[in-house]
Amino acid sequence: MNGRALPPDSREMRAFSSYVRWLSTGIPDGAKLVGAGTLQIKEPARAADGGHGAQVFAQTCAPCHGIDGVGQRAATGAGYQFPPLWGPDSFNNGAGMSRLLTAAAYAMHNMPIGTTLNAPVLIEEEAYDVAAYFVGQKRPEMANLDKDFPVRLQKPIDTPYGPYADQFSSEQHKFGPFQPIRAKVRELAAQSRTEKASEPDNGSAEPERAR
Repeated sequence: MNGRALPPDSREMRAFSSYVRWLSTGIPDGAKLVGAGTLQIKEPARAADGGHGAQVFAQTCAPCHGIDGVGQRAATGAGYQFPPLWGPDSFNNGAGMSRLLTAAAYAMHNMPIGTTLNAPVLIEEEAYDVAAYFVGQKRPEMANLDKDFPVRLQKPIDTPYGPYADQFSSEQHKFGPFQPIRAKVRELAAQSRTEKASEPDNGSAEPERAR
């Protein structure tokens, strides 16, 4: 999420392609698999609280990712056993994980290690706040983000950088509350007949597992 594109004909890209094809063995095209993708969360109707998130991080996340958020290196070879969540080796500010609702949904349904989608360790409020804590830290910056999402209404509502199609601040797009933004984007999309507005949206008024 802050790397360099592999040449399409490289050994590594051929290996990735072979692995994905192997994972798909016996799976029909278009099939929906249980556990695939990122489930939604029921976000609180407030801005995220990074102070509370810091407490959640220290208790739940730091044993693997480190209290300083820079992860733990692999015992042998290159890379990390537990990846950094901020700092020079973390994902950049244009990555999907830099979006609060995406990060919160992932954290709730996958973290800490051993969590299953049917038995999350974190509740929505904890995931929401801990995501705010780590997405708010310094990380590599991606160039030309102003050219990202040329159709502004198709920009996810929790994208932490502008420009936006609405009047809400970058601070609110980054930390919420998100429901006013969601409502305004839907209104503007209906007026302009814009499809797939604000997608993906990993927040919801209703938790995914209750549906």
